[in-house]
Amino acid sequence: MKNNTLYASNLTYEFEKARISGDEDEKVLETVVRKMKGKYPNRLEYLRDFYDKDTGSSGTAFKDKDTGEVILAYTGTNFDNDKWNDAVKTDFGRIALGLGDGHVDPARKFYEEIRAEYGDDIILTGHSLG
Repeated sequence: MKNNTLYASNLTYEFEKARISGDEDEKVLETVVRKMKGKYPNRLEYLRDFYDKDTGSSGTAFKDKDTGEVILAYTGTNFDNDKWNDAVKTDFGRIALGLGDGHVDPARKFYEEIRAEYGDDIILTGHSLG
C-alpha cells in the first residue's frame, strides 16, 4: 500500500497533464479521476492545483482524509508533458545558466496561498524539482 505522500507525488503529474490539455478548474478533477479508471485514492481529497505556463511549474494540494494533514505535491522536470517550458526554457535557460529563479516563484506563491487557507501544518513532497 502506498502512503499518501507518494500517491500525491504521482497524482500531481496527472493534474499537470489535465491543465496542459486545457482543463479549467471545474473539469480538472473529473478528468484525473476518469483517467485513473477507479484507482484514484479515496484517502486524498483534492483541494486545488496550479500550472504556470511560463515556467512549466505545477503542483497540487490534497487533504489526507485519515489524518487531516494537507499535502502539497510539486512535479519535477517533466519531459513528457511540457518539455519546452519546463526542461529547456526554465531548467536549462533560467536555472543552469543562472538567468532566474525558474520554478521557485510560482511554487512559493502556491505554497503561500495554501498556507493562508489551511495553516502552517503542510507536508511537502515531489520529484526532482519538487
